[in-house]
Amino acid sequence: MILGSGITNLVTRSLLVVYGYRSYQAIETETWKDDAHWLTFWLLFSIIQFLEFFIDYFFEEFPFYNEAKLALFVYLGLMKGATVIYEAVGKRAIQMTEAQVEQLSQRKEFQDGMKTLKEQREKIVSQLQKKQ
Repeated sequence: MILGSGITNLVTRSLLVVYGYRSYQAIETETWKDDAHWLTFWLLFSIIQFLEFFIDYFFEEFPFYNEAKLALFVYLGLMKGATVIYEAVGKRAIQMTEAQVEQLSQRKEFQDGMKTLKEQREKIVSQLQKKQ
């Protein structure tokens, strides 16, 4: 580790702020290409965040792992890598799993879990509003 996990996490979080601002700027333009890039970035970012839960367990001790993750986020956002990766493999991979994700979201257990989350959220919001 050259930078260490603390520094790479700080830089990654800082990049996310920059990417959020760039997304805002893209929304405010008249063209759609920059919108598509940032939407693609956030899609891939959410998939990576999910996969990190599993990947980190196995690879976090590898040399330069944190630096490689940071380089990936720089590539995805600043070098238009999100668009490149999505067009090369992401689109097909998502299409292949689309039916399974749809089936999962229709299952009663999933629907019940989402209902419970919504009820909990409403309860918390209500309590916060009472405190104000």
